[in-house]
Amino acid sequence: MAMFPPVDAAAEKSKPVRGGKEDVIPVKAMRVAPVSKTFVRRLPATIIPEVETRLAFRVSGRISSLPVEVGQVVKQGELIGLLDPRDFEDAAGETEAALAQAQARQKDAGLHLKRMQKLWANQDVDISQLDKTRADSRSADDQVKMQQRQLNEARRKLSYTRLEAPYTGVIAQKEVNLSDTVTAGQTVVLLVDLSRLKVRAQLSPSLIPEHNRFEKYNVVIPALNGLRLQATLEGIGPSALPPANTYPITVIIQTGPKTDLRPGMNGLLEITVKRATDDRYIQIPLSAVATDPKGKTRVWVVDEKKGVVQPRQVATGGLTKKGIEIKSGLSAGEWVVTAGLRQLRPGKRVMILKK
Repeated sequence: MAMFPPVDAAAEKSKPVRGGKEDVIPVKAMRVAPVSKTFVRRLPATIIPEVETRLAFRVSGRISSLPVEVGQVVKQGELIGLLDPRDFEDAAGETEAALAQAQARQKDAGLHLKRMQKLWANQDVDISQLDKTRADSRSADDQVKMQQRQLNEARRKLSYTRLEAPYTGVIAQKEVNLSDTVTAGQTVVLLVDLSRLKVRAQLSPSLIPEHNRFEKYNVVIPALNGLRLQATLEGIGPSALPPANTYPITVIIQTGPKTDLRPGMNGLLEITVKRATDDRYIQIPLSAVATDPKGKTRVWVVDEKKGVVQPRQVATGGLTKKGIEIKSGLSAGEWVVTAGLRQLRPGKRVMILKK
């Protein structure tokens, strides 16, 4: 148990105030705050994208249009870039012509087959001639199918000369310029979805034991006038990362497409933590606690109605940033003298000094 002086070393030395039949002693006091079941941890954090896509053409060619800039918001389906389509249009035109020719040959082969079938029925041709005609017809059919596939492929490649945004987002990077020649798969722009962003912070090893008591997450962005957003936990890294030996914690925020948030912005991750059972104690300044003549730890409690003080024995816990924990003997809402203890006696009238 902590040891306390028999008198308050920080007590005020104010003289008693004459007030009628007995002196009134001025004292400093505080109202005991209710015990909070939770507390908040605040960690420096950074906005990172949850969804980002490196957009690229699926065919090679020269860029003929690139109407976007870094930081520009684009809607789903909006044009990102165009390749010069002339070579692809020519290829599609050639395959269309080849298909038309194949279809004409297919038609002729079909008509010829019908004539040969009639002749064979009249025994005017032998079976070998009919078989050859049938083979020619099948070959013509196969040619049409092949040319149709080639036309579909040519048209598909032509459509690949147009690059569109797969979702609403912001252009985070632009890696090519107008008139550049690009290869299939080469990154043109980096697109970031702003409707769902992540926030990443670092947990020190001392905070890991608390993670099972994390209850709620909020993100505060000072650069946006203290914008506060609710968040959901994505996960806590299982391993500490060098050089700080901290554990990454990531939360997800939903913002909508018109947000001013951007990846790379700094913020604060606020984690509401449920207090452990043995951490739910009243806390008062250390100056409010003393030892009575019998060596018992006590505080002086002010009776608001009567304006007098009475000593009360309390059970203390550990020291905190606010003073000391009181495990029993005090209730929320009571007034405790925090300075001026030297002059106090049981039943003494007091006047609480205003701050």
